[in-house]
Amino acid sequence: MQIPCLDGFLLSPDDPLFSAHTRVNDFLLAEEQRDPSTPFDPRPWKKLPKRDIPSLTLSILTRLRWLDQHDRELDTAHQSRMRLRAFLRVLYSVKADFTEPELRAVLDATTPLLGRIVPYGPVERVAEYLKKNDLTEELCRSLRAFQSGLREEMSESQSSLQSLRQTLHMQLWMDEWEPLDPARCWSECIRRDLRQMTGDRKQKWRSLLKHLRGNAPVRMPRSWAEETRPLLATVGAEDFLGRMEDWFAPFQSGQPLPLSVAGSHVLKCMVWFCAVSDDERVKACALWLLNAKWRQKRNVEKSLVALTELGVTREELSAGNLLKSRAPHLPNYFSRLSQSLSMLSMDRIVPDPSENLFIVQGQLHFYRVLRESGRITRVSDNAILELDWHALPDQYRALVSRKCDSPHQVHLRASMLMQDSVFAQYFRTQGKSNA
Repeated sequence: MQIPCLDGFLLSPDDPLFSAHTRVNDFLLAEEQRDPSTPFDPRPWKKLPKRDIPSLTLSILTRLRWLDQHDRELDTAHQSRMRLRAFLRVLYSVKADFTEPELRAVLDATTPLLGRIVPYGPVERVAEYLKKNDLTEELCRSLRAFQSGLREEMSESQSSLQSLRQTLHMQLWMDEWEPLDPARCWSECIRRDLRQMTGDRKQKWRSLLKHLRGNAPVRMPRSWAEETRPLLATVGAEDFLGRMEDWFAPFQSGQPLPLSVAGSHVLKCMVWFCAVSDDERVKACALWLLNAKWRQKRNVEKSLVALTELGVTREELSAGNLLKSRAPHLPNYFSRLSQSLSMLSMDRIVPDPSENLFIVQGQLHFYRVLRESGRITRVSDNAILELDWHALPDQYRALVSRKCDSPHQVHLRASMLMQDSVFAQYFRTQGKSNA
């Protein structure tokens, strides 16, 4: 017997997540009964037992996927999704340990939802896990699927998404099961040597290399340096010097070297390692980077700037034409959509005095919109268009209703069509007009 839940989800008593789903039901009921004028209070939910966090997280992800699959059958699926996403953010804000199977389950459940939910939580959980544990082949497989599914939608900002991608790059750079490809990046020599190490030495080097950061700031953080010193001491000064001499030797070859995005983060932190070591022999090796030639110059700058930790000034790097200008950041996806809808100029909606309609000038087409019914006809081919309400992001469903049953809703659809280069994806063709 299946138990219908408040959001429409059908719960089976033998579901392994039954207890977690029951707790999620309690949350949805509390939100349903909450006075809309009262702000959502996350504090009670942050006090849940930490051991319950992984199963609750997986339960919410399961519900979100189910709600997406049954969206056209449910009038309020978007409301449940927004509430569940709020609950998910609360759970990710609580520091709780996840096991490796739990991490894989959360990653695998999140991947189909990318573009519909904020993507940061699972990767942050993996980062916490790696502070005490190592990657597994199965966890790497889940991370790669997650990485391949990342989209700009639902990212908080361009910089946040970039930081997330950088973190993933470095986590997967530590994947010891991925086939090596020397043509991909200079840093493959480091991955090769790590795999050839054995025993205690390999574990010491792995601990040091796990300290590499893809989302580190331009300048070396003091806290990062403090955490690095004991790791370098464990590896040993002579072993570290020997590896730097071997790994940095190609910089003096005069041959153009490949450098991937992940490899550029590795190189930057390797220079920082050299600076923290306070060994003049190691620092001399790092300065070979000034003479290196690269195939992908776009990835090099962050590594060269790291040389400032060794006393090389930005002025010296600029004088040698080793730095390039930075690209501006772009606003996130939903901010762009919101601006598109809120900053429209009404001078492109022209009333037709002879008929009960007005003409909308879009960026791609002209449209006829009937005032009473809201029926939309694209002028270029007489195609009748209808808003695909289920394709709209949940944030917009609170503004644009499924039925075009008021002058306000007619106007909203017309306003969207004025920016058809952005919003055309949310309309579908319903046939041809005979007019």
